[in-house]
Amino acid sequence: MYLSHLRLFDFRNFKELDVSFSPGINILYGDNAQGKTNLLESIFFLSNLRSERAVRDQQLIMYTRPLAFLRGVFETCAGPVEREVTVYSDKKKVVKEGGNQKNRWSEICEDISAVFFSPDDLNLIKGEPSLRRKFLDTVIYHIKPGYIKYLQVYYRVLAHRNTLLKAVKKNPSLSDNIDPWDLQLCDTGSRIFTERLKFLERIGPDILEIFKKFTGGNTDFKINYINSVNFMSRDSIRQDFLKTLKGSREKDIARSFTTCGPHRDDIQFLLDGHDARFFGSQGQQRMLVLCLKMAQAKILFRERGEAPIMLLDDVMSELDLTRRKLIMENHGSQVFITTTDLKFIPDEILAKSKLYQVRAGSLE
Repeated sequence: MYLSHLRLFDFRNFKELDVSFSPGINILYGDNAQGKTNLLESIFFLSNLRSERAVRDQQLIMYTRPLAFLRGVFETCAGPVEREVTVYSDKKKVVKEGGNQKNRWSEICEDISAVFFSPDDLNLIKGEPSLRRKFLDTVIYHIKPGYIKYLQVYYRVLAHRNTLLKAVKKNPSLSDNIDPWDLQLCDTGSRIFTERLKFLERIGPDILEIFKKFTGGNTDFKINYINSVNFMSRDSIRQDFLKTLKGSREKDIARSFTTCGPHRDDIQFLLDGHDARFFGSQGQQRMLVLCLKMAQAKILFRERGEAPIMLLDDVMSELDLTRRKLIMENHGSQVFITTTDLKFIPDEILAKSKLYQVRAGSLE
């Protein structure tokens, strides 16, 4: 799968853009603050229908303009797919494929996806647990679209339970009303736990394989799922979750929020037995994030049969020549690379790449 054509209107600093891309390697070069990352963001947004950088979709619209428009033609194994997204300043975005409006995630072509790597992704290791949970859940629902329903139901039930906890704190006679919400929370929460554990078991070997290539096998690597519920076994997750909820009820009421469940969990990355969040160097953390993203692309290809588009923002300047070549080795994906200087790109990669100079929101 690859993006053959892209059209933009009033997206970030791109007033208007109409461009075709190579199915192989596309290199976007130019000075800082010209729009290279914005262009990658447009491809990611069009592919995944969410922004990698913006908190709200409206932030993608060029300043003072009423809307932003994106259109892409994706070549898939099943044939070309034309996708349009219009982002409005005052209402929800509209997504169309083949001219028909799509209102649900399940209605869109699931073969289209992109994986984005940027310097900001260090927060995936160094940042709050919510960022790692979001990464985990996002990859899972791209592989298994039905997973998003579990998340939506779980967080809706969680919000109701938390509201009730606040009420019970003021009026203890309402405490019996918590039981039904506990049961609902366990029904969906246990599915989330199970899917996360299954996914980590599947992606773990891929991350380890890629990590060993980049490090020469000199550093031991391991992933741990840090959960707030002590599971006796995979089959007893629901019962153990319910038991933990009941045991923490008094604490939950005192704090007015639910203190255990998949919304409180984390992923731990260990390098030689030490938590990379606190003991890994910035170079190790950057390398680890890159391995995560490459493993994400690998498992998406394995599960879907379509290689995702790889979007690599300013990654080459941080790596030595050997690792730059490893990134491009047997990728099988359409790749977009940004750089401020073409000297960071190995000659053999430049020779088979299509080059675009980005200058003030336009391509040359």
